[in-house]
Amino acid sequence: MGNPMPPALNRPVRVEDLAAVEHGTNIVIQFTIPTVTTEGNPIKKNQRDIELRVGPAPPGEFVMEEWLRTAERVPVNADNKTTARVEVPVTKYNGKPVDIAVNVHGPGGRTVGWSKFAIVDAVPALPTPEAFDAADAPDAVALHWRAAAPEFRVFRKLVPEVNWTQIGSSNTQSYTDNMIDYGTTYQYMVQSVEKTADGYAESELSDVRTIKPVDHFAPAVPSGVTAIPGARNIDLVWNRNTEKDFASYRVFRDGKQVADGLTAPTFSDRDVKQGVKYQYQVSALDNAGNESERSPAVETTIP
Repeated sequence: MGNPMPPALNRPVRVEDLAAVEHGTNIVIQFTIPTVTTEGNPIKKNQRDIELRVGPAPPGEFVMEEWLRTAERVPVNADNKTTARVEVPVTKYNGKPVDIAVNVHGPGGRTVGWSKFAIVDAVPALPTPEAFDAADAPDAVALHWRAAAPEFRVFRKLVPEVNWTQIGSSNTQSYTDNMIDYGTTYQYMVQSVEKTADGYAESELSDVRTIKPVDHFAPAVPSGVTAIPGARNIDLVWNRNTEKDFASYRVFRDGKQVADGLTAPTFSDRDVKQGVKYQYQVSALDNAGNESERSPAVETTIP
């Protein structure tokens, strides 16, 4: 039979994950709705009363009773849900710190008390980035948009993926994504943000832009080309190209190609004669076959 047990208090567990953020024109509030009591017993949705309150912090030292007198009670739709999401217009709180808390009551109004407060410093709603565009750039995707905001977040995902990842931020109306692979399709979004005392206020997300970057940008012209005459050959050396899609070099003598497919920045020309002046140029190619301009000509002669 076991020992007698005291009557169950039927108090819903305290909300522990209350969170709030200014998003667009609203303060968005989320939390997990308690489904059990402090004794671990299930609690039916018609046995609980969710008291969510939102209001500006009272001046001076915080007094709970003072805040409760002025804080607005906001309805919560908890039907068949485990997570509550509530949106409150931000305009009425602009320029004020807003205190938010939730208290869940069981039968007879029994409760374990209020959650920890979520605090939002309300600011005027941030503009959603407009005229958002994504374009090819050398080894990158160049993003541009219009919006008057102090900072922006940039998000990206691959087309088959569901979740977006923030890949960077910018304090200008542009961003260059250098972490791309040609031939892969990407999607981008941008969001205006503003730092506040408690975190960040954020705008609605921009429209989605989809791009499959195409490489039509030639590598840099090889630099530092130097011709060194030997006894029966002329050696060429130059600075190595640093493009991540670099493929090879071509060498030209007196305007005619004499070498192709070189991966190292060196070439030894053995098809030369003493006393003859030769001119050399070098070009660089990438994996897509784009070829740079030829380097400035250098001259030399085997004595």
